[in-house]
Amino acid sequence: MSILTAANASRAIGIGRIAFGAALIAVPAKVGASWLGESGTSPGAQVALRGLGIRDAVIGMAQVHTAGDPDRGYRWARTSAFGDITDLIATVAASRDLPRSGVYGTAALAGVAAAGSLVVSQLMRSE
Repeated sequence: MSILTAANASRAIGIGRIAFGAALIAVPAKVGASWLGESGTSPGAQVALRGLGIRDAVIGMAQVHTAGDPDRGYRWARTSAFGDITDLIATVAASRDLPRSGVYGTAALAGVAAAGSLVVSQLMRSE
């Protein structure tokens, strides 16, 4: 049996989401500055970033927990993708007011994560 399975790929994506969520919770100003620029360090932005961190961590935990479940696992992988797609669209919509590095970084990270989660979701559903 190969360790390269859709379930294990989903687990890996979920672990990455948990780690990113934890960073948003622990150091929101640092993540906010690189993503959103100076406005990402404000107290209000830190509240929103911590909320986003909880969202990511909970989705990641659900994705890891259900990765081996053929009835629920693919749904959480798809939910993970939709979270990333939302972040990507919101960032692109505000791109004129954000640092280029934050826009490019989010486009790359969220785009790859969303595509990966969608592929994994489909593979899990086909198994």
